[in-house]
Amino acid sequence: MQARPSWHAPRRPAALLGAALAVAALAASATVAVPPAASAAVPAHGVVIHPDGHGPVRLGPLEGTAVSDEHGYCLQGRVLASGPADVPVGTDHVHDPVLAALLARHRFDADDLTQAAIGYAAHQRHERPGVLAGGDATAARALIAAATPQAVKDRADALLAEASASAGPFAGQAGAVTGEGRRTGSITGIALRSASGQPVVGARFTVTLTGPAVLDASGTRTYEGTTTADPVTLTWTATGTGDVGYRVEFADLWRTTITVLDMAGDRQDQLTYGNRPGSDPREVVVPGPSFPVVDDFRPRATTTVQEVRVADGDPLVDRVEFSAAPGDWWVEIDGDPVDVPAEVTWYGPFDAPLPQSAAPPAGAPVAGTVRVVADGPGTVTTPGTVRATRAGFYTAVVTIRKADAGRFAQHVREDFRAPFFEAVETSVNPFELRHESQTREFNVAPGGRAFDRITVSGYPDDHGGFGGLGPWQPDLGEATVTVYGPLPALPDGPVVPQDAPVHWQGTVAAVDGRYDVGYDPARPIVAPATATHPGGDYFVFVYAFAGDARVAPFVSPFDDLREVFYVPGSPEVVVPPQAVTQAQDAAPAGGTMRDTALVTGTTQPGDHLVFEAYGPQEPGAVPVCDAGTLLWTSEPVEVRGAGYYDSGDAPAPDRAGLVYWVETLARADGTVLDRGECGAPAETTTVTEDVTVRTTALAAAEDPVAGTEVWDVLTVRGTVPDGTLATVDLFHAPPGEDLVCREPVWTATVPLSDGAGEYRTDAYRTTEPGTYGFVERTTAPDGTELSAGRCGEESETLTVGPPPATPTSPPAAPPPPGTPVADAPPLAVTGADAVTAGAAALLLVTGGAVALVHRARVRRALDAAA
Repeated sequence: MQARPSWHAPRRPAALLGAALAVAALAASATVAVPPAASAAVPAHGVVIHPDGHGPVRLGPLEGTAVSDEHGYCLQGRVLASGPADVPVGTDHVHDPVLAALLARHRFDADDLTQAAIGYAAHQRHERPGVLAGGDATAARALIAAATPQAVKDRADALLAEASASAGPFAGQAGAVTGEGRRTGSITGIALRSASGQPVVGARFTVTLTGPAVLDASGTRTYEGTTTADPVTLTWTATGTGDVGYRVEFADLWRTTITVLDMAGDRQDQLTYGNRPGSDPREVVVPGPSFPVVDDFRPRATTTVQEVRVADGDPLVDRVEFSAAPGDWWVEIDGDPVDVPAEVTWYGPFDAPLPQSAAPPAGAPVAGTVRVVADGPGTVTTPGTVRATRAGFYTAVVTIRKADAGRFAQHVREDFRAPFFEAVETSVNPFELRHESQTREFNVAPGGRAFDRITVSGYPDDHGGFGGLGPWQPDLGEATVTVYGPLPALPDGPVVPQDAPVHWQGTVAAVDGRYDVGYDPARPIVAPATATHPGGDYFVFVYAFAGDARVAPFVSPFDDLREVFYVPGSPEVVVPPQAVTQAQDAAPAGGTMRDTALVTGTTQPGDHLVFEAYGPQEPGAVPVCDAGTLLWTSEPVEVRGAGYYDSGDAPAPDRAGLVYWVETLARADGTVLDRGECGAPAETTTVTEDVTVRTTALAAAEDPVAGTEVWDVLTVRGTVPDGTLATVDLFHAPPGEDLVCREPVWTATVPLSDGAGEYRTDAYRTTEPGTYGFVERTTAPDGTELSAGRCGEESETLTVGPPPATPTSPPAAPPPPGTPVADAPPLAVTGADAVTAGAAALLLVTGGAVALVHRARVRRALDAAA
């Protein structure tokens, strides 16, 4: 500004003394080191204006004072300009964030218009009394405004508008975290906001992490950058597992106050952005939220069997729910969860459930093993390739091994194995009962006693000894025998009607055996003295077992003709005789078969039955019973009253097919009283060719040692019913001990789905030296045993030696399942005679496998038999 005349600026000794003291005070209170003198120089001159009635006034910067950090701006019109030679006598701090933001951004601009605009804004916002307008600051601002060019005022308005959007006080934003509990993620939304909420652009900031993670932009836990118009996002990667914290520091923030240096009365007070006090913060530190990260984790698996109850040949299916252990998170790489393989081993069958334990007991039988892979948390279902081979309990155990994870092993912290025999992991293939029974006689006199002989098999050997465990209830110790009646006619269906009257009921032990019912004088079965129905009363024995944890429920058929007895009615009532027949269900080709008829009603001397068999006929064809299809006719069977009559043995045809029985009940003169229907289901016998299974054990080396793989080959001939299943158990005895086939070390199931032909089991890798023996058992879909091997058969037995002291080359792999084999030595026979074995097809063992069991003595024995 233009200096005022000296006569307006008297020198006072007191002022000089005060100035000297102010120098010391300012020096002590300064928060920033004094910059070089060049930093206090003005960046541009500004403009000169002429307020009305006064001399010239310059709008622009002043050189800084003796203690200034930077140049300043005048606040008093027409007062002598201060400069580097002047020492302030005091300091004020004016709160003006907008002007401070303007100065922060433009105070060093080197153009006169901008510097004039800043000077104009300083006068308008912080004018102090001076010479102009007689010391009236308000009037002085008006005079300056009136004299200032419009371009300067417009520039000042623009600068202030810009500054108001970015002025403090400032609020830092640490942002939000994504990827919590994962291996990678980001911090999004790092920003510095002005008092108006606008983003501050160009502010320096530093992000510092604590914990097991680094910032990808720097590869370290620290990153330095500047803010932009959009919030900043930084990605991170875990270097371990644990909690990560962070903070964001925004440094060198713009001032929210402005320093005013008070000068002596004859010198211009200066407004400056410099000389920042400690009360005006230079930085804002914002802590971010703590978040968990993972670089490895503890995988876990909980499993549930898909079917609690299964049958022979059914797949054993497990649903495996994978997750990370509590407090852990499944590791992801580039957003993809790492793969974790697991092994599901099915143990069994066991006759009874075992207590839950941490690990399977030594020697626990293994039904099979499958491998599944978890691609992150979730449910995986096993493929069902392991099947139930026979009655008993099967339990699954899932195992996760760090070493099996391959390239992801570094992210798996520890192995895992589920408990053994968890209830939810256990399926039961219930023992199925087989029942045969026959009343002592069909006709029982009124008031007489009835008797029945019942034969039951299929209970486990120790049935009655299992006392229950967890969800599995104890064995039921008894089965019931019920006599239903009186009935007006023969039962016409296998299910007991709900309203069937009960004549007598008793119990028998629920174990295998033969039971004679009605002989106990304390519990006789006495027929009614008088028949309820005019034509007589019918009664039927029914054996029932309610079922328990190990044995399936069973009820004998209500319409079993062999379990019916009859009590005649009034002698005056004559019931026409009739016959109900039930033929043998199945018979082997070339064997024998028979038919049974139950005659009811009033007969006469000379009445007789003739049984005829027609066939064999193709299944699905229309049954034909004529002279062209007649296979056999029985001799007349004399009928001496109501009761059971047997056809006697008839020769079964020598090939497979269906045989239809037709019974004829006739008088002595040939009058036909009753004749059966051709093709009736109860009068049909299915003739099958005998199923023969020949087996031989093979190994992958001429002289097998522990570690060599072994397997079994089955040659199947005959008519194989759909659903037939072969089960092959492998047993082991240590060197020097006899082979005892009690607890298998391994079991394979082979569905004979392709009928007659050649099959082979999977391979089993031997674990120790000794004797290994396979035993085959083949069953029809209804559980009927079609073939069974014997323990210790030479063709099914291998001797395995100890492993060599030095490593050897790996054995050749066995042929894959389903590979045809031919041109091998004669197979041993399981469930067939040695003569048949001599005619067996030859096997070609592929893949370098050698049929070890055919030692010279076996060949000689089979050749001699042939």
